[in-house]
Amino acid sequence: MKLSSAITTAFFLIILSGASALAAPQLVVDEPNFSFGTIPQGKKVNHVFAIRNSGDTPLTIQRVRPSCGCTAANASSPVIQPGKSGEIKITFDSTNFSGKVSKTVFIDTNDPKSPAVTLTMTGSITEEIQIAPRQLNLGQTKIGTPKEVTISVTNRGNRPLKLVSAKSPISQVVARIRKDQLKPGESGVIDVTVTPRAEDRMLSGYLFITTDNPQKSEIMVPLYASAVK
Repeated sequence: MKLSSAITTAFFLIILSGASALAAPQLVVDEPNFSFGTIPQGKKVNHVFAIRNSGDTPLTIQRVRPSCGCTAANASSPVIQPGKSGEIKITFDSTNFSGKVSKTVFIDTNDPKSPAVTLTMTGSITEEIQIAPRQLNLGQTKIGTPKEVTISVTNRGNRPLKLVSAKSPISQVVARIRKDQLKPGESGVIDVTVTPRAEDRMLSGYLFITTDNPQKSEIMVPLYASAVK
């Protein structure tokens, strides 16, 4: 009888040990891809990805990793109990993007089968204000001699655009807006004049274009020039 009881106890311990070994969390994301369609440049996109733990033990969200600084992401809770749900909240800032974009967020968990899961946001971004060129490289510029370049500004939006100002903190750079009111589809020109001084070797900075567009109230255009005698 004692031998039989010992065998039975050992049998149940083996079963319990096997069941414990099989127990694990399991991260499930029913919709890991989200398309935000077409938005104007500068708009922020907010989306919530629903996640759940279909496993037998608590799921730990170890880390949420956006693919770039333009995207912020955080989990609603660091631990999700078996059978429970949670959320991954994501915000994408489209200010510096145009055309088709795809942004990813990686979720690291203690799920042994899928320790890393990828969430993806895709869409298209339209530039309501188009700048050309996107940066000004004047190359070698003679000291004391003004060098002029132009920037084209096109209103791609569906309402009138006002160019409020065009300035640079560099005193050797002067900008003049030829036409400050642009109808939809209309283009305007900004004249930029650079005059290096005797003590200058390199000019590097930005031209700041201010508009009345709430999504794109300020546009920064990089500017470079090398002063020569």
